[in-house]
Amino acid sequence: MIDIFRAGWTERIKYDLAHDGEALVLTGLTIGLRVYDCNGNPVTFAGTVGIANATEGTAYFDPAPTDLKSSESPYSVTWSVTDGAGKVAFFPREEDLKWTVRR
Repeated sequence: MIDIFRAGWTERIKYDLAHDGEALVLTGLTIGLRVYDCNGNPVTFAGTVGIANATEGTAYFDPAPTDLKSSESPYSVTWSVTDGAGKVAFFPREEDLKWTVRR
């Protein structure tokens, strides 16, 4: 899946996480965002990540104005989900999301 954004984008980005075709219930879980730039280097964004709707499995990222840069695009993105025992899973499971950023 490829999503296209513009540099400086600050509108909330939401994704519905699923497991075996069903919404992943996020109650009691911790969400993170793992991002790599076009060269495979890890990227740390200043924006915030959270859960918009736990029962529907909706996670969000509110990017800071300087987070999405065309010079680092395309980004490879996965959501990390950690349970109370510290076990981590990544979504989507098939392949990373691709975020293309244009000027």
